[in-house]
Amino acid sequence: MLPQKTYETKDCKLYESDFDVNKTVKLRRIMEFMQDLATTHADKLGFGWNSMNDNGLFWVMSKVKIVFHKKLDRSVRRFKLYTWPVKPDRLYVERRFEAVDDEGENLFSATTVWMIVERDTRKIVSREAVARFYNADFDDASCGADVNFARIRRDGDYLLKYERTIRRSDLDLNRHVNNTNYVDYASDALADTDTVSQAEITYNRELLLNDCVSVYSKQIDRVVLIAGERGGDVCFTAKLTLF
Repeated sequence: MLPQKTYETKDCKLYESDFDVNKTVKLRRIMEFMQDLATTHADKLGFGWNSMNDNGLFWVMSKVKIVFHKKLDRSVRRFKLYTWPVKPDRLYVERRFEAVDDEGENLFSATTVWMIVERDTRKIVSREAVARFYNADFDDASCGADVNFARIRRDGDYLLKYERTIRRSDLDLNRHVNNTNYVDYASDALADTDTVSQAEITYNRELLLNDCVSVYSKQIDRVVLIAGERGGDVCFTAKLTLF
């Protein structure tokens, strides 16, 4: 169901560089479209990056789920993306997305969960502060990606897939790894023939310059579970369901 109030849209175009080795759209590119549109909308509503930064705050994505309703291969070259925020009832706030083609067919749905963090202390702000900074005529339209996320804990069946040292190019304006990069970290644990039908990522701890993240995975049928750790601490987990 598409929103009727307090939403933003973007006409998205796909180019050759947006497709992966299997000729399907890269997860990272979908995340970039979503992040750019959410940023534009938040700016218009008065709680974008500049406004938050002026108050010593910034947004941090806590969770994201993307559900593809069909394979987005090279036959799909454009779509319209919708986003709308949902009224918060706790410390975390939800933003939803739907993507449709020219005929109105739903291509993918996504739900993101965010929190507001103090820039200097890295602490999550109170419920009262969320209410103060996050106000709009919220729409309650549903989307095809729910907010039920897998709880992933690494056990002895996980295999170490690779290790990566965080470099300057991984960092964003807040000087930590941008949420779009984690999709690449999870995808790099897959076989080159795998195509993702649903992706869930939970962000546990921020990754900073020169951190080393170890990426582990375990596959159960068509589901790949992934854990990214730094010095024994879980920084992110992912559940990737394959077509």
